[in-house]
Amino acid sequence: WTAARLSSRPARLLRPADPVEVVAEVPEGPPLRFRWRRALYRVTRAEGPERIEAEWWAADEAQADAPVRDYYRVEDGDGRRFWLYRAGLYGPRATDGVPRWFLHGLFA
Repeated sequence: WTAARLSSRPARLLRPADPVEVVAEVPEGPPLRFRWRRALYRVTRAEGPERIEAEWWAADEAQADAPVRDYYRVEDGDGRRFWLYRAGLYGPRATDGVPRWFLHGLFA
């Protein structure tokens, strides 16, 4: 992948993001496949994570409770590109049970 081929932000954002079922090789790893709207997608390329969380110096109480998001840019075997994120963490920093996955955008 090159920066020219895959921009860092998708052309189309889903609001709100759609929940997806994800299978990853390791808990903190990129998706290997995911199910969105009853269709199964096999990931052939993944880039990330890009961690997005509230700024510690400016976070208000509402933001402080928001889970950390780890974003991945992924591509399936047919060349479709998606922007997925995992909300929450595994392990010692886990705050709210098992992390959940969402599809937040589609690349052109």
